[in-house]
Amino acid sequence: MTRVAILAYHAVGDCPPELDPHGLWVSPAAFERQLAFLAGHRRVVPLDDAVAGRIPSGPPAVAITFDDGYRSVLEEAVPRLERHGLPATMFVPTAFVGDRNRWDEPSGRDLPIMDADELASLRGRGVAVESHGHAHRLLEDASSAEAEADLTASREALRELLGRFPRHLAYPFSTGSAAAQEAARRLGFEAAFSIDRRDEGPFARGRVPVTPVDGARSFALKTSGWYLTLRHHRVTVAAWPVAGRAARAVRNAVRG
Repeated sequence: MTRVAILAYHAVGDCPPELDPHGLWVSPAAFERQLAFLAGHRRVVPLDDAVAGRIPSGPPAVAITFDDGYRSVLEEAVPRLERHGLPATMFVPTAFVGDRNRWDEPSGRDLPIMDADELASLRGRGVAVESHGHAHRLLEDASSAEAEADLTASREALRELLGRFPRHLAYPFSTGSAAAQEAARRLGFEAAFSIDRRDEGPFARGRVPVTPVDGARSFALKTSGWYLTLRHHRVTVAAWPVAGRAARAVRNAVRG
């Protein structure tokens, strides 16, 4: 089976670390470097092709996705994707279309979300729009009824917006409960995606988070198709907290 790395971005723009406690903002300069690397060393495919297994032979395959529908993606990421001729997918929580991020504590940096017209314009620019649920609620512990209500609302909203039902779902925050995964299947989604989790079937497919601290080596690993396997290997899991503390100590020393 051909491996494909499905990348998960959030916002693209310059943001001081102290205003980005959740690591959502990748700078435009870093994003441009990452796209140049993908164009030269990876094969970027639409998410539909990744799900269907339509992966041509050659360099490692990558699909690009964004969570939350932030307007910064429209302003900073989409023009760069167009220049490189790379497709992408935007997952949007439909209750917040035209609003802003209201599920995280305010950090001093606003996170406005695209409105309906802006989202509809993405199709003509190589960016598919899919579901991030409706209320951006944690579905990891959701009951069948809770998950079905949220996902049904999202599907109906996107049908009105796009003229079609969404094909793919990205669970907010992390992953979905077994009941949420079954609800996604029952409602007609073709695939659903976790973040920073190993693949656990078509309705719990893993995505690789891209963060502000990813340098060239980290990004190369994350786009190799092996990152989630290595990240969640039992040896790596045991060592990861130690490595994380060491990396934070180095970054703090450099900043200090």
